[in-house]
Amino acid sequence: RKDQRDAVHDSTAYPYIIVSIGTGVSFIKVSGPGSTNFTRVTGSTIGGGTYWGLCKLLTGAETYQDALDMAEVGDSGKVDMSVADIYGNNPGALKKLNLP
Repeated sequence: RKDQRDAVHDSTAYPYIIVSIGTGVSFIKVSGPGSTNFTRVTGSTIGGGTYWGLCKLLTGAETYQDALDMAEVGDSGKVDMSVADIYGNNPGALKKLNLP
């Protein structure tokens, strides 16, 4: 279903990024008004459906709200990789990356 949206008429708004999340995800750069002033920057075939499926399988969430509630109280440090996970606690490597 397509919805009519208000057009952006303020020239200071450009450029901007639109993110469309559905069965996939697309990042679109809008450079100016008109139907030819946009470029798809990147995207992924992994979207909301994949996220929801993984949530159900990995956490036992029964509703999407359950998954959101768990995310609010979860600790991303237990699942996200950090620079130290990749390079170890090596001050020389961290200095090369301009990190503390």
